[in-house]
Amino acid sequence: MAFHLQSKWQPLIGQLVIVKLQDDEIRRGVVDAVTDDDQILWLGGDGAEHRRLFQRADGFNVWVDYQWETDKTSLGAGFQHAAAP
Repeated sequence: MAFHLQSKWQPLIGQLVIVKLQDDEIRRGVVDAVTDDDQILWLGGDGAEHRRLFQRADGFNVWVDYQWETDKTSLGAGFQHAAAP
């Protein structure tokens, strides 16, 4: 499992990610939407977790496990990749 910091958030729509604040993991989930200026990201709701907004200006950063490195997600059971359009 090798997670990589992502400087661009737009390409992450539909991907499983980890959102961190400094070194603390805040939440894992599927990216639901990102603003055009790449400054705000929403994670979709999952079970008891509601849809949530994260702003780059607040210090949040986003990490992803590249699928080509593992050929599967390493975020854990219960998460599924969004269907391709």
